[in-house]
Amino acid sequence: MLRTVFKLAFYGAILCLLIHSWLTYKDYLFDQDEIHAMAKKYVGKDPAVAYKLILKELRQKFPGHILPNSDLQWIFVNAGGWMGSMCLLHASLTEYVLFFGTAVDTSGHSGRYWANISDTVLTGEFRQWKEGEIKSTVHKPGDTIVHVWGEATAVQFSAGTWFFEYGRGFIPSTMGFALADTLFSTQDFVTMYYTFRIYTKGILQELSHNVFEYIDFMKGS
Repeated sequence: MLRTVFKLAFYGAILCLLIHSWLTYKDYLFDQDEIHAMAKKYVGKDPAVAYKLILKELRQKFPGHILPNSDLQWIFVNAGGWMGSMCLLHASLTEYVLFFGTAVDTSGHSGRYWANISDTVLTGEFRQWKEGEIKSTVHKPGDTIVHVWGEATAVQFSAGTWFFEYGRGFIPSTMGFALADTLFSTQDFVTMYYTFRIYTKGILQELSHNVFEYIDFMKGS
């Protein structure tokens, strides 16, 4: 039994090293600075208007990589004690882009991820208390908050806080935290279904896009 545990731990460590190496050296579709520079152009606007303009710009810059309007859906997120809502625009194994926010005051734990997550505040107020510190930091519209790989913080969202969010890393590793409260607390399995469905659609769209790009490349070579 102990030998089996050691084997599993060894193979798990090897797998983690391989994934880490892949994440370090692969090419990414999105640039974090470009994504959040785009968001800052619409800071202070009504979120519904800002999101529509950002979505239009994303479709122009990344054709074929943004989910179609028929798949765009606002989905509740319960995680770490807080409650918000997200609208996923792009998803792959290593990146995602989404709109996120809350219409009520809410707070809790940020989660600790195998990914870098950055948010630009469009409206509202976001307070963050970092691990090991004795003071919190308040972020206002126009600020970009970067939650780095392995970091954990306390978070507090005021009602009416809306973000434009970009994540880069091993995205499946974030799903456990994102769904834990749903599984063990709210038991809102409809929301869980919506979450898995939209993430799967995002991955399949990206896979399909890459396959067609490869076919076109081979035809041209």
